[in-house]
Formats: sequence, C-alpha cells, structure tokens
Amino acid sequence: MNWKQLSFQVKKQQADLVSEVLIGLGSISITYKDAYDEAIYEPPVGQTPLWDDVEINALFSSDINQESIKDSIFEICNIKVLTSSHLKDRAWEEEFKKDFQPMKFGKRLWVFPSWESQIKLPNDSIIVNMDPGLAFGTGTHQTTSLCLNYLDANPPKDKRVIDFGCGTGILAIAAAKLGASSLLAIDNDPQAVIACKENVINNHCEGLIKTIHSNNLVIKEKCDLLIANILTNPLIELAPLFASSVNPNGVLLLSGILKQQVDKVLDCYKEYFFDIEVANIDEWNRITGKRKL
Repeated sequence: MNWKQLSFQVKKQQADLVSEVLIGLGSISITYKDAYDEAIYEPPVGQTPLWDDVEINALFSSDINQESIKDSIFEICNIKVLTSSHLKDRAWEEEFKKDFQPMKFGKRLWVFPSWESQIKLPNDSIIVNMDPGLAFGTGTHQTTSLCLNYLDANPPKDKRVIDFGCGTGILAIAAAKLGASSLLAIDNDPQAVIACKENVINNHCEGLIKTIHSNNLVIKEKCDLLIANILTNPLIELAPLFASSVNPNGVLLLSGILKQQVDKVLDCYKEYFFDIEVANIDEWNRITGKRKL
C-alpha cells in the first residue's frame, strides 16, 4: 500500500489541536519535527516540551481526498499545507536496521545489533550485543560514545563498578566484558531497568551485573569506578552521593554535559576529586577524576 504525507508548520500552542483535527480527518500517523533546528537539551522533570515552531507530518492512505483535507484544516485551524508527498510502502523494519550498524569504540570495543552477522574482527575484540529500544544508550549518541571510548582506553579490570543511570546497560555490559569484577546498574526509569536486565542476559553477564531501580538504592560497598551518563542537573544534585560511593583513588566518569555546563559541574566535584580531565565530542563533554583520600 502507498501513502500520502501532508506537512504543516504551526506554533507549538497549535500542535495538539491540529493533530486532533488531522486524526479526525483520517490520518493514521502524526509526527512532530523541529521546524528551525531549535535544540531542547534538558527539559524539566516530567515535561516533554515542543519547539516554538513545529512541523507536523500527517500520514494518510493514498486514496484520500487531499483537497477536502486542505480545505477542512484551513477552515478549522487556519493553516495551509506546507508540502505533500507520496510515500511508497517499504519494509520499514529493514529500513530501520540500515540506520544501526556495528560501531567501534577505541581500539577493540564494538557494539553489534542482533541482526548483524559479525564481521571478521581481531581476536582481542570486545563485542557488546545491543539493539535500539525504548531505553537510552546504544552508542550512537556522543555522550555514550565518550564513555565507551574511555572504558576501552581504561579497562576496569578486577574493579567494582557502579553505572548510575544505566539505560540499556550498554556501559555496564562493556565494563563487565572489559574485566570488571562486579557491577551495580541503577536507573530511575522502570523501562530502562527492564531493558538493562534483558540486555545483561543477552550478553551473558548476569553473573556480574545486578540491575536495580533507584527507589531500591542501597550502596553497600564503595566502588572503584562510578559511571554516570545522565543530565547535568542530576549530576550536580548527586555529587555528594557519588563522592561517598567511590573508594579513595577510585575513578569518576561523568557524561551528558554541554560545553556551557562544564564549569558548573567542575565546581561541584573538585571538592571531592583530583586529576580532573575534560574531553568532548561536538558540544557534549566527559569529565573524569580520582577520589581524594
């Protein structure tokens, strides 16, 4: 079956009404897109904000009466169709897979999706099996890449590791495969906890990694490496907890920090850590340091 996509540009205050009208007119799918490349990096907790100017893409069956929809949406919402296009039916699952290929981090760490037949790799390669899903963390985002690159260059062999804000569990799994002795993976999102547990099993690391919800957080033993790939505000709020959870000379690995937020995070952590270093990919930054004695 073929499809027709109609696109509209609206203010964010109009988005809900326009979407409801389009669904009432027979749209089977509504997607929102940033109209002017206006980034939203860290929304308040519990909020899902839109951009000031939103492009709405509505998918209809190809036999719709386009003129009737155009007239109706203009009459009800006073907006015009921005563009219209025909879409051929495709095997969308296969199209999706094309966007997620094996990725290499550092010298020997790889992330492979389950459907990808593993290419011939050097014998010392470390492979994390990971499919994209609802939880954050597949290696494609710069913040995760920064952490994976660090772990490859600094394998946590025989170290106890905490992954705070574990998402899919990709960093905990990588640390386990790089030699960590035990890991505690923590997240405040129930979906992430489920995803992490599944990925841990798929990577045969269930004997090393314990995954818990942050509501059940009890840190009984200090760690030698604490990883937190989360947002800046939680990193600042959790500084005392993180400091108390790391052994003397243990390592802190923080990511998810924008360039303009680096100094604010450093101010919170320099009380507890030394040998602090900052690395970046594009606008995203990683901070590492050692726990003071």
